[in-house]
Amino acid sequence: MNTRLRLRQRLMISVTAMLAVILLAATAIVVANAHGAIADEMHSSVTLASDIIEASLTAGEDGVSAAHRLDEIGHLRHLCVSLIQGHSEEPSCPSKPVPTAPAWFTAITRPDTLPERRIRVAPDLQIRILADPEDEIDETWHDTRGLIGLLLVFYAAILAIVYLLMGRAMVPVRRIDAALQRIEHGDYAIRLPRFSLPEFDGIAAHFNHMAETLATTRDENHRLRDHSLQIQEDERRNLARELHDELGQSLTAIRADAAGILARGDTLPAGVPESARAIADVAARIYDQAHLMMRRLRPPGLDELGLAAALEEHVAGWQRSRPDIVFVFDCDGDDDIAPAVAIHVFRLIQEALTNALRHAHAQRIRVELAIGDDRLDVCVVDDGHGFDTLQRAPGLGLSGMHERIELLGGRLRISSGARKGTRIDASIPLTAEAS
Repeated sequence: MNTRLRLRQRLMISVTAMLAVILLAATAIVVANAHGAIADEMHSSVTLASDIIEASLTAGEDGVSAAHRLDEIGHLRHLCVSLIQGHSEEPSCPSKPVPTAPAWFTAITRPDTLPERRIRVAPDLQIRILADPEDEIDETWHDTRGLIGLLLVFYAAILAIVYLLMGRAMVPVRRIDAALQRIEHGDYAIRLPRFSLPEFDGIAAHFNHMAETLATTRDENHRLRDHSLQIQEDERRNLARELHDELGQSLTAIRADAAGILARGDTLPAGVPESARAIADVAARIYDQAHLMMRRLRPPGLDELGLAAALEEHVAGWQRSRPDIVFVFDCDGDDDIAPAVAIHVFRLIQEALTNALRHAHAQRIRVELAIGDDRLDVCVVDDGHGFDTLQRAPGLGLSGMHERIELLGGRLRISSGARKGTRIDASIPLTAEAS
């Protein structure tokens, strides 16, 4: 499984992390400012309240009466005013509504120490003014909550915009990647369009030039391979003709001379008849071997009788030389195949049979030929040892098969496995010619 992140994912993670850091920093600043503002507000409220009460007492108001009235009021905005008699330290402020700010926000913004002022109105009576930040914290929470919510909205909006922009910016990358994959599979006709960004447009121009160069090189390689295979076939044809005309005639003459010597009968010196028979036997074996070589160099009847007849004779020849192996040949359809295609198909099957006999040690080999109106399908199946197609590098024989079928514009598929036999399938358009 490929766990590597794509470029778009990496960019989104980076942008998300950066915006998250900015959001956290902005939240921290807002909370820190709220903490300072609440502390200042508490100091100001306590100072203002104590100054007002002291001013009232200085104006001649009865301090005890004023203290009792303030004690009855108890809780003021941001303040808790209570009356302390003697040495009692218990405040007498009434309970307040439950705060709406969450506990974490209250813990962060609440001042570390609450300011407090005491005003003595009698020897055993004091007015205590204690800061109460709960109301201010609730108000600050409402304001801060709105600001944090706005930041979250901007955070989500920026992520959405960046995601969409990245998606549009990555379209050329996806098109380039798709084009490279098609190039990898041999489609050199693919071309990239012009892009608005100059960087991608430059890449597209270089890519199109590369694809054109590869297409030209491929066509040239096809031409050279076809020319090379044609030269090989011409040399094989000429060599088969030379073997037939020169060596065949010479061997025939030698056998005729040996037969003429044997015809003299008893007039021959001792040992001469045995030598003549030995010469005739050796000449016959050489002729048979040369005839077999000629059949392999150029299949007899391929040009005159067609592909099906040549293959049937080729398989029959193998059956005669290897009677311990079962050979099956099956042809379906009318044999009307161009010689340029027929020779490549014959060489493909010839190589497949050779591999099955020499390397796979097969006991049963089946050759199927299906000739349609516009396509030729070939199948060679054996029950030999087989091989691992993923671990074993293709040899010259298999590479030659691929080259021949590729020249014909067809497809070749080789299926095999250890002790599972081998199956070779080729599909060739009948309109194809060696390019």
